[in-house]
Amino acid sequence: MSYGKLHVLPLSLFILIPVTFLITYTMSVQWDHVVPGFPYISETGTLSPESCIFAQFLNIAALLLACCVYIRHRQVSQWQFERGNDLVSKKIVVVTAWCGVLGCFGLDILANFQEARVVAAHMIGAMTCFTAGTIYFCLQTYLSHKMVPAVNGRIVVYIRAALSVLTLILTITTILPGYISMLEFQGDDYKKWLPTDGGWAWHVASAISEWVLAIVYCVFLLTFVPEFRLINFEDPVVTLIYLDKDQDLKLPHKLNPPVQES
Repeated sequence: MSYGKLHVLPLSLFILIPVTFLITYTMSVQWDHVVPGFPYISETGTLSPESCIFAQFLNIAALLLACCVYIRHRQVSQWQFERGNDLVSKKIVVVTAWCGVLGCFGLDILANFQEARVVAAHMIGAMTCFTAGTIYFCLQTYLSHKMVPAVNGRIVVYIRAALSVLTLILTITTILPGYISMLEFQGDDYKKWLPTDGGWAWHVASAISEWVLAIVYCVFLLTFVPEFRLINFEDPVVTLIYLDKDQDLKLPHKLNPPVQES
């Protein structure tokens, strides 16, 4: 059986992730868990009840993202086998896929290990998601360049290149100012960071960069919609190994019953 309409996957992520962050931001402000303005995304989903929605929705997003990574990998592998054997090495295709898997894994970790509960695990997940995601997008841009004009147009390459540069810049402007702001913070609760707590400008710069980075990630995923429209995915072939050896002998007779003579 052939499956089409795979473009629904990246389109769903483009909608699901921003909606999740808007819901958790609204709830965290309503429950006075964060100060309105520019908290970090993780801070809007670190306390209950918004943490439940944050974790559940991002778990779904991580699953959908993993499906997108797998389908894209199969698409690139098929192109590389049929047309791009001399253009791209198989090793680059595999490394790209593993970066995508690491990004999904990092997203799943930061979703389930809230910042206020297990900060070390949460930061590892966030760093893995941001770093692997940025590398994945850069490699996808390179692959897109090689796949012109068979799979995508040159305009897609330009868009992805611009978005990749943005992700690289925003990742740096999220991490470095965030680290400096934590060194200068002198308040009691970082979730309610005030201008008088120290490191305010660095904190705002880092938080804004993180929000914009999340938007850029979603836009990059949206660029896969036209290509996913052109993919038909077949059911996988399943081969059974029976524990009962006699079953292997009986199976052909069941599939092809003997013809009785008249």
